[in-house]
Amino acid sequence: MLLRSFRSLRTAWRNWSRRRPFTGGLLMILAGIEMGALVAMPVELMIHTGVAGVSSLVFSGMLIVLGSVTWFTPNQHVITGSLAGFLGLGALILSNLGGLVIGTLLALVGGGLAFSWRPVARPPRKRRFGRKGTRRRGRGGESSEGEAETASLPASTTAED
Repeated sequence: MLLRSFRSLRTAWRNWSRRRPFTGGLLMILAGIEMGALVAMPVELMIHTGVAGVSSLVFSGMLIVLGSVTWFTPNQHVITGSLAGFLGLGALILSNLGGLVIGTLLALVGGGLAFSWRPVARPPRKRRFGRKGTRRRGRGGESSEGEAETASLPASTTAED
């Protein structure tokens, strides 16, 4: 019983993470955590450090929010991916070399993955069969196979003089 619920939970997680730019969002969140962890100090001391301390917190917060938005609204992947790339480049200049360059690289790779993600098309539905295993008929009682065969034949043209 427990194993069955674990399997269903695992399949639900796999289906959820495959329908969105999961890796890109995860790398954005990790970049934000890494940038914010480097400047973990009291606010009074952070104000004394200047722009680098405050901008690190702003950039890290924005990257975490962008990663979450990428996960939960995958239709916005182009916007969140490009903003994450710009924030990573801005953090390289304004906040302690972008979290010692690691945060910038994580933000750039995550933004690139989110930007380039494409939704996977669902597989086509299988054809349904009637009660006795015959294919359903189209309009006028003709089967869909017969219509396809006649549609592929070239139309004959005759020129009368």
